[in-house]
Amino acid sequence: MLPRHPRRLRLAALFACALTLAGCRLGVTGQLTVERDGSGVVGLVLALDRDAVARLDELELDPFAELTAAAVDADGWQVSRSGDEGGVTVRLAHAAPDPQSMTDALRELTAGLSDDDPALLVDLDLEVAADGAARLDGTAGLRPPTTSGALRDGDPVGPAGEELAALVDDAVTATLEVGLPGPVAQHDADAATGGGLFATSATQTLTWDLPVGDVRAVTARSDAPPLLSPPVIAGIAAGGLLLLGLVTWKWRRRRRRRRRYA
Repeated sequence: MLPRHPRRLRLAALFACALTLAGCRLGVTGQLTVERDGSGVVGLVLALDRDAVARLDELELDPFAELTAAAVDADGWQVSRSGDEGGVTVRLAHAAPDPQSMTDALRELTAGLSDDDPALLVDLDLEVAADGAARLDGTAGLRPPTTSGALRDGDPVGPAGEELAALVDDAVTATLEVGLPGPVAQHDADAATGGGLFATSATQTLTWDLPVGDVRAVTARSDAPPLLSPPVIAGIAAGGLLLLGLVTWKWRRRRRRRRRYA
């Protein structure tokens, strides 16, 4: 569970300030990876472009340090950071033992935030059967801030309300990514990747594009994953083809010898 820490509130407000005042870009992604036994990993990814990083530097704010400080007080959350072409990606991750713990962790991402703060609102119900078949239902969306976070003489300044929501809609890309352990049988996601015979994992990842200022339905069903993993199946298939080729080669060689001595 993430702590109800004032540091997170300041970070949320400054993100909004940097986005609306500097025209920066921010990607926000909620992640959920489900394993066959019902355990999994919950994640929150913040991807800031070069302009956003520069703006936060001007504000003397390091998002990695801020989130690391918040995670120190939390139970089981880890923070990692990577960078590319001047941008920064910060990821919070939490391993959970069962479906209820995973969905609870996603809901707790908004703990300590007021209705005026931006938030990734994810409310999901997840069921994983004994054979690994999964069922997912719920809603998800991005709540924009009500103010830019900038103050003058104690009063908010800058865009607010619908104007601010429009700016956030233009600057922020919000998504939900869910990895299910078996073949996906039904979903309403915008994209589905992974899986297949020669994939390195049976997991298929579904991606929903989330609206700003609203929520959308999230539903998915996946069948039980195969008893053998795709790499094992691919290895068996490759071994079978190799064996068939060897048998065919020996049969042709023996046939040529018989013709030679006939």
